[in-house]
Amino acid sequence: MTTKSVDEKAPGLSLLATGAGLTVTLLAAYIVCWLAYTLSGGVGAFAHNWLNLFSAEPLGSVNQLLEGATYSAISAWFAALVFAPVYNLVARTDRII
Repeated sequence: MTTKSVDEKAPGLSLLATGAGLTVTLLAAYIVCWLAYTLSGGVGAFAHNWLNLFSAEPLGSVNQLLEGATYSAISAWFAALVFAPVYNLVARTDRII
């Protein structure tokens, strides 16, 4: 078992990497849900709530895809701007929670 010395700090999260990872994840989820709803002929009830989270356009429309993708990316970067600094702050504390 190894222990950290007092001078060692926990590695932090890169804001750029976190933002990029969250953006790809939210875009992929949104596009998959949009495709599932659109290709099922509007029967995919499992997808519509995620679609409505990021767009108010009619379900299955191209405008919904574009608006939802845009707001998914914006939401991902907002989450990264909050999550990465908070994680880095907490990870560097000496407390065990």
